[in-house]
Amino acid sequence: MDFGLREWLIVIGLLVIAGILFDGWRRMGGRSRIRFKLERNLKNLPDSGEHDELLGPVRVVGRAEREEPSFGDLDSGLQEAEPSAAHQPEQVGLDLDEPVPVTAPAPEPERKRAVRKQREPEPITATATTEPEPAPAREPAAPEEVLIINVVARSEEGFPGGAMLQSIMESGLRFGEMNIFHRHESMTGNGDVLFSMANALKPGIFNPDELEHSHVRAVSFFMGLPGPRHPKQALDLMIASARKLAQELGGDLKDEHRSVLTAQTIEHYRQRIAEFERKRMSQRR
Repeated sequence: MDFGLREWLIVIGLLVIAGILFDGWRRMGGRSRIRFKLERNLKNLPDSGEHDELLGPVRVVGRAEREEPSFGDLDSGLQEAEPSAAHQPEQVGLDLDEPVPVTAPAPEPERKRAVRKQREPEPITATATTEPEPAPAREPAAPEEVLIINVVARSEEGFPGGAMLQSIMESGLRFGEMNIFHRHESMTGNGDVLFSMANALKPGIFNPDELEHSHVRAVSFFMGLPGPRHPKQALDLMIASARKLAQELGGDLKDEHRSVLTAQTIEHYRQRIAEFERKRMSQRR
């Protein structure tokens, strides 16, 4: 009879199950024999009270049989072992040939002073709280080039102050620093200064409280370089403001040498601006 793979697997499985059952029976039988031997030995023991200690509660041994130190004895032993102020303390209970010295702790007052010294902040010196003196304000650098247009009144009496004030206010000039008028980038007086207008006669300033009731013989419009970001446009605005004042109040335009302002002079001013910008560009490179 030929056995196939299936039949062999069935046979092997049956053998494994039989082995497991035999092993379990063997172990259970061994335990039962050990239990039987223990029960038989216990039955043969005598009923005398000599071995009550084995099964009874733990018996407390008296002080006389076993001397153990109590809390009071420990306290007294510790008090005797405390070192005196004049000697170094020694470790008690160590079976050594020589006692091991123990460094005594620092006295309490010294430790408190050390802790207090660490916590206390260091005194602040007067130099730490003194604020540094502010640096003195630097005066603005003098301009390298100044373009000037003078407006001279034809009348010997001069320009009426009120009318002149009205004209320059319409051109966007505002009274400000150095007691003169300035034209800023904005008509409201904000932004960088494009050009300014001063009194052509000494001391060169204006008194706004008296200007409406007085006369001005001549004024000077001027622009410094370096100054506005777009100097050519600023020059055109300055020329327009000077012409407006001269036309409305009857005045003549003059250059920085008090000569008549011509188209050639204005072109020369523009060339000076171009030359100045060229030099500035070459210096930056």
